[in-house]
Amino acid sequence: MVALQMENVIASSSLGKEVELVRLGSELAHAHYAGGRTPSVVVDLDGDGTGGRTGVVFGNGKLYVTGVDDLTTGREAVSQLRNAVKALDPKVNLRKGVKLENLVARCDFGTTLDLDTIAASLPGAEYDPVRFSGLVVRLDNPAASFILFRSGIVIVTDVSSEAGVKPALKALEIFLRASSLLG
Repeated sequence: MVALQMENVIASSSLGKEVELVRLGSELAHAHYAGGRTPSVVVDLDGDGTGGRTGVVFGNGKLYVTGVDDLTTGREAVSQLRNAVKALDPKVNLRKGVKLENLVARCDFGTTLDLDTIAASLPGAEYDPVRFSGLVVRLDNPAASFILFRSGIVIVTDVSSEAGVKPALKALEIFLRASSLLG
């Protein structure tokens, strides 16, 4: 099995109540209101403007954090965001659970991949090198999506648990080896 590196985790939770977004956007530190079709407040949880840990709060009280590399750090980021909102709105519920929504992992097969041949061998594979240099593959069992690059780098996503990444990657690797598409 190739080495995996977690790149990003998206975790979600709830504040347990509706919130006033304009107020949050103006009173929370390192936050701004984002209007539009789906209004929200975007919060730079690191406060340094580098695009690291970021929280998004919606008017219905649902919140998401991203820019973390594991669920534990995601829970800490959710807690930080909830506590910041609670300082402005004492009725916020701090006991809601945290759910892993999606994660992105990266691995390197250590060999060049022939994306044209792989695309022709995989029903439903999406590959248009003029538009994007990666080959997109989706598996139903286990449920996961992959982006394969000619360099041998593979991005794994659409997995809802850290434990689900390895079996998904292993299923892809087994298929590629069985089809003589991976050395």
